[in-house]
Amino acid sequence: MKAFSAESTRNADELTGNITLKRGIERFTKGLSAVFSKMAKALKAGSPLAFTFHHNSLEAYQSVAVALLDAGLTCSATFPAPAEMGGSIHISGTGSSIIDTIFICRSTGKISRRTLANDPLSLSQIVRTDLEQLRLGGVKPTPGDCRCIVAGHLTRLAVWNLKSGWQSEQRVLNRLQAVSQWMKTFGGLEIVLNQLNDRNHIGPTAASISVREEPSNGGEDGEYISF
Repeated sequence: MKAFSAESTRNADELTGNITLKRGIERFTKGLSAVFSKMAKALKAGSPLAFTFHHNSLEAYQSVAVALLDAGLTCSATFPAPAEMGGSIHISGTGSSIIDTIFICRSTGKISRRTLANDPLSLSQIVRTDLEQLRLGGVKPTPGDCRCIVAGHLTRLAVWNLKSGWQSEQRVLNRLQAVSQWMKTFGGLEIVLNQLNDRNHIGPTAASISVREEPSNGGEDGEYISF
């Protein structure tokens, strides 16, 4: 098979950052947007697109948000999941995360009100519940894991809050700036992490999470909001 006959997995069209080859965040975002848009067109209405992602840089998550918004997809749920061994050669001793965020995305569907945090404190409560569930599964989350889990939730929330007025025809750097600005206005990654640190990563269960209560333009159904 051709896929296994090459001497290297490197490809001129791969979506990776590479300073030497001048592959920056703009190229990555454009490519990811094109891929997600094609996937969205192939999906039946309401069918899920699921993928995993983690990165040390919040900027990379902002590319994911832009790509999902360009594709007209909404994150109906995100879940943290162990994805890599901490002893892997390329991450051992670096403080990198072994936790991926699983993004569940749809063009139409319903989203739980409990997941729609509207400030850093309520988001930290959601993240603490994630951390508790990981510990129950025998995983000991590291600071790097916490960063990636928070970044995944910020991405999900950015998509939710920006989708109604999203302008995919804008320049890619402007679209990235729109996501970045929303995250900063929300409070930012570090503020959420500070909330976690202040409480030693221990908090109430999901049942007590403070969430957005106002109706959605897409309709509402008790605990869930339609989109």
